Amino acid sequence: MLKKGLLNNAMGRIFAALLLLVACHVNAVPTEDITRMLKGQEDAWNRGDLNAYMQGYWKNEQLRFVSNGKFSYGWEDTLAAYKKNYPNKEALGELKFTIKEIKMLSNYAAMVVGRWDLRRSKDAPSGVFTLLVEKIDDRWVITMDHSSD
Repeated sequence: MLKKGLLNNAMGRIFAALLLLVACHVNAVPTEDITRMLKGQEDAWNRGDLNAYMQGYWKNEQLRFVSNGKFSYGWEDTLAAYKKNYPNKEALGELKFTIKEIKMLSNYAAMVVGRWDLRRSKDAPSGVFTLLVEKIDDRWVITMDHSSD
């Protein structure tokens, strides 16, 4: 009887450990996917490819962008603003994102907080961002971007 109790106890611990391992892996995957998406944006920017950079954003009129005290909406308007403010490779410079935190809000939403830094020949602007990233159509995309200097 004692041996059966020890066996059940050991099996229970192994089962609990496996559950914990699976839970940790499941939770880690979205943050890796989000980090990869942001790295793809950084790489596209540094190539001078704003169309590829915008693939990290939700291609929808409900995309929200907040910057410099202004609110704008929509993927097309956001792309147009980027193209107006960064008309060439010199204006784009070299972008670096530093992610400070990715907080999973659910299996399909996360808040990302970080820094952005640009290096250009004439200056080096920097600032912070808070992003709402959501899994839509099996892709992690930015649905709300609040960036400031």
